[in-house]
Amino acid sequence: MADLRRYLQIPTSAGPVYTADGGRVVFTSDLTGVAQAWSVPAGGGWPTQVSGGTQRIQRVEASPADPAVVVVGRDAGGDERTQLHRVAPDGTVEQPLTADPATIHRFGAFVPDGAHLVYTANDRDGVDFDLYERGLAGNAARRVARLSGSQQATHVTPDGAGAVVVHARSSMDGDLTLVDLSFGAVRVLASGGRYRPAGWAGGGRFLFVAADRDHDHLGAWRLDLLDGVWERVGPGDADVEEVAVRHGAGAFTVNVDGRSRLCWFDPATLEVGPTMGLPAGVASDLRLSPDATRLAFTFSGARHPSAVWHASVGGCDARPLTPAAAPGLDPAAFVEPTVATAPSFDGLAVPVLVYRPAGVDRCPAVVSVHGGPESQERPVFKPIYQFLLARGVAVLAPNVRGSTGYGRRYASLDDRDRRPDAVADLDAVARWAGVLGFGPLAVMGASYGGFMTLSALVAHPERFAAGVSIVGMANLVTFLERTGAHRRAPAVAAGGRVRQPAHRPRAARRPVADLACGPDHHPAVRGPRSERPTGPDRGGRADRRGAAPARTGRALPPIRRRGSRHHAPGQPRLGLHGGGRLPVGPPALTGRGGWWRCCRRPAAPRSRRGRSSSGSR
Repeated sequence: MADLRRYLQIPTSAGPVYTADGGRVVFTSDLTGVAQAWSVPAGGGWPTQVSGGTQRIQRVEASPADPAVVVVGRDAGGDERTQLHRVAPDGTVEQPLTADPATIHRFGAFVPDGAHLVYTANDRDGVDFDLYERGLAGNAARRVARLSGSQQATHVTPDGAGAVVVHARSSMDGDLTLVDLSFGAVRVLASGGRYRPAGWAGGGRFLFVAADRDHDHLGAWRLDLLDGVWERVGPGDADVEEVAVRHGAGAFTVNVDGRSRLCWFDPATLEVGPTMGLPAGVASDLRLSPDATRLAFTFSGARHPSAVWHASVGGCDARPLTPAAAPGLDPAAFVEPTVATAPSFDGLAVPVLVYRPAGVDRCPAVVSVHGGPESQERPVFKPIYQFLLARGVAVLAPNVRGSTGYGRRYASLDDRDRRPDAVADLDAVARWAGVLGFGPLAVMGASYGGFMTLSALVAHPERFAAGVSIVGMANLVTFLERTGAHRRAPAVAAGGRVRQPAHRPRAARRPVADLACGPDHHPAVRGPRSERPTGPDRGGRADRRGAAPARTGRALPPIRRRGSRHHAPGQPRLGLHGGGRLPVGPPALTGRGGWWRCCRRPAAPRSRRGRSSSGSR
């Protein structure tokens, strides 16, 4: 019998950086149970713990000038309010650089002299991230520029005069800017699209960037800062996700059906070299050594727990630099997925990673929905998947419309009022799974995947025998109201603005709308766009009078009282407020039609004085 604890206790490592002399690689690892900073000799050896304590380390960066200086980012209790600390690679020194627990500090980059660094922080109003510069010798931070929205500094120019900053209006749209570190002047280098700066060449004249500006797919680009010319490196028919450049060496990764292909290229000629031989999985966090002879990166595959790997520049072989042990388990028994496609309601081919237990033709399966929604299910190591497979349960991991990795057009197919179409994709995957012999089915997901799980259970309850929503959003209206202020604007940019009454609606009222999934467009009531009614009656009086909407699924049972709450037997008890009030959301469970009508307050006998027998208004 498989023991879940053994799978969850498999250690992982990620985020490597070289120290200034290239002698050590610093990374994060949860070898102790909590992610901390560790270092290991660049040629291999036993790792040394750099940081301690009970709070996780989120990121590590090494000074480009002093091999004894490393900066780490740490939050408290997972609150994501990152504070920056200076540590030594041998773990002997730790000095806080920021000390404002209410503020998020995003490390940007070191100035080339190694004595200063730049970062962004939202201390001014909790929403806007300003650019700061500070020294490592205890100097106070200096605000370089007041910026608006979500900002991330990534690189400092080789002469130390400017910083590259990416403004993200949403996860799919932003600006690439260059900020003068002396005067705070902002120069917009490019606007519209995704931008992932990678490094400099030509003494600072050229900036390499992974971007999808004016294109469907992310590509590797060389931007000439003097004349503004963009030159593409590598393929244009697949997403180039990461680029690394240092001196005369360059590398980039290409996303092919979720798997990474790592290629070398010459930053001067843009000529693409050989492809590195990697197992099926995902390579990320590419870092070249100071002398540009070695590359360190994070690698994770279905049979390879996340670890730091390294390779010689231009070579075709890579090997782990940090241990990737699975005590008590046989990694050879881990299951790798195959890639298939499921036809959806409108003919769209939905990619699905299919994990099937060895030697089994027919078995139960879990449909696992990724979060985001601008994200992608990829063949990385997931202990829960391997545990389920060891118990004879298959895993089907779809990339429904709205997922990244397949171009901007595919990622935009669930925008705003098209969000229910992604839920319809889950129905299509469930139908397809039944044809292949999988069943019964469960559905699970975390964060936005949890919201999709709840939506699937309500829109298509006949398809799934169970569901697990992990920290899922049950109500997108209250999510926007209660989430961090810095998250609100990007979420609204991606999904739409909340149109909510000035006061919370009472018993007979309902929310007006929410982002991307309001009462006129929610999956539990409307179904996919191609099957919605058209004409003047669409979403009109017929629905409010109780006419059956398109694709309501099975009939919902009448509600009954449970204490002070109204509850439909067999349905999720989500978003229901005490005192007999109506639910304000969840959006996937409310709106015109079946579920909302079932949640209305049941008629109560009226007394002569016009009040209900219970005495409530």
